[in-house]
Amino acid sequence: MGKFNNMLKKNTLCIITFLVIVIVLSVNVFFLIHTRGIIKNIEYQNSVGIKSINVNLNENIKKLSREDKRYIGIIKVPNETKNITNLRFMFIEEKDINGIVNCIIVILILCMLLIYLTIKEIKKYNCKQIKSAISKDALTELINYDKFVLESKFYLQNRKSSNCIMVSFDIDKFKLINDVYGYKTGDEILKCISKNLKLYFGDRIVYGRLTGDVFGIIMELYNKEKKIPYIAQTITNKIGNISSSDIDINIDLSIGIYDIQQESNIKKIIDNADMARLKSKEYRYQNYAIFDEKLSQEKKKLMQLEQDLFSSIKNNELILHYQPKFNINNEKIVGSEALIRWQHPTIGMISPMAFIPIAEKTRFINNIGKWVFEEVCSKIKEWTEEGINVVPVAINLSRVELYQPDLIENLKAILTKHRVNPKLIEIEITETTALNDIDFINKKLTDIKSLGIKVAMDDFGTGNSNLSNLKDIPIDVLKLDRSLLLDIENNKRTEVMVKSILSLSKNLSLSTVCEGVENRNQVEVLKSTGCEVVQGYAFSKPIEIYEYKKLLK
Repeated sequence: MGKFNNMLKKNTLCIITFLVIVIVLSVNVFFLIHTRGIIKNIEYQNSVGIKSINVNLNENIKKLSREDKRYIGIIKVPNETKNITNLRFMFIEEKDINGIVNCIIVILILCMLLIYLTIKEIKKYNCKQIKSAISKDALTELINYDKFVLESKFYLQNRKSSNCIMVSFDIDKFKLINDVYGYKTGDEILKCISKNLKLYFGDRIVYGRLTGDVFGIIMELYNKEKKIPYIAQTITNKIGNISSSDIDINIDLSIGIYDIQQESNIKKIIDNADMARLKSKEYRYQNYAIFDEKLSQEKKKLMQLEQDLFSSIKNNELILHYQPKFNINNEKIVGSEALIRWQHPTIGMISPMAFIPIAEKTRFINNIGKWVFEEVCSKIKEWTEEGINVVPVAINLSRVELYQPDLIENLKAILTKHRVNPKLIEIEITETTALNDIDFINKKLTDIKSLGIKVAMDDFGTGNSNLSNLKDIPIDVLKLDRSLLLDIENNKRTEVMVKSILSLSKNLSLSTVCEGVENRNQVEVLKSTGCEVVQGYAFSKPIEIYEYKKLLK
């Protein structure tokens, strides 16, 4: 409303001029009527009809001193007797009527013109407000991505030198901050950063909020080799310094820097700075990275890998290897874990460590997970019909898959389709997944168990392991990570710790599996701890399906 009032103030002179003209013309009309008009009293009986009144009125008009008078209407009813009414009529000369009519016409035109101009100004004001809203980020009031692109083009076209850099930075683990402290705190952090940008840089350079917690800066920089570390330090210490009475959080920034040189494609400039920003997250001793062509090549490879992954199922490129689990005492196979591999047509065998993160990011992991479950159930049915003694097969389920709304329906449908006993299937989730959003995960695990499928917690010991959490999570099997066993044959304290975990698990009615067992010395120590099931290279590496089938026989 305040901005609208400012718009009216700018047009005050125009409005006042219109009002003065209207007032002058209105006074002129009033003057003509009251100085040139002739008032005539005429008496009429109440019973006289309208026609008689008109006749009588016309006769009285003829008695006036001038014949060019014109009747303009009743203007007053002063009094009334029993049967007589005194009516007052006004008569004005025709030339004065023309003047009055002209004045009224001019007044109407001026009013319409004023209304038109006011509407035009309001539209202009609204357009300006809309453009401002479109180009500005509502939360931080910094320019948004589209406006950043436009202003950056203008800035680079008018720069004084070719020494310009693009800086892209974000807040490390910002999603975690939102999850732990709430979105209100996250918003306050973004506001503090935008305030710091305004205070430190003012209007000298181009900066804005590009998306989420990602900010961009384009600026001229001389002696780039010397100043780039200084700029990174400045952004960390000045821009990333969150000082607020309501916020007591230390944040870290990841910074990507691109030396623009002769590049003029703004979107490519932003992409290159973004690549450097993402690369900086991999560094241990500094929080910034400078773009080079290797990063571009790596991104192209990842993009190509992502595209190829989408067609991997259709082209029958995914395969399963099986790593057996053995009873440590009689060394007989008691189960296995299905491990996915990607046989790429040109690259060759690709480890899941390389393509599973891509699959999770793109949510193609849901398609892969469904394929794995279908493949395992299909083989179990096939082996059962062949009379082979089938043992339970464990299938890994990612956090992304657990959030599928139709997960349970899909699992049930596949089990029914292949008529597989659910006791022959085990679902594995990581410890980190189990402890994230516990209420939701517990509900989903309970639904999985209702199908008759066992649930195992994988990689126990790699996260923020807390034995007390085990009583709250509906699992059947606990898998101890290899990191707990690395020196068990040489370290008595490690042996005691593992023995304690196994004892607690047994008391909680949990089966246990020690994975990553590499040698026979570890096997002998584990026998003394009460461990019953092991998995690792000491017994078998992951093997292809035909070898696994022989092992079952």
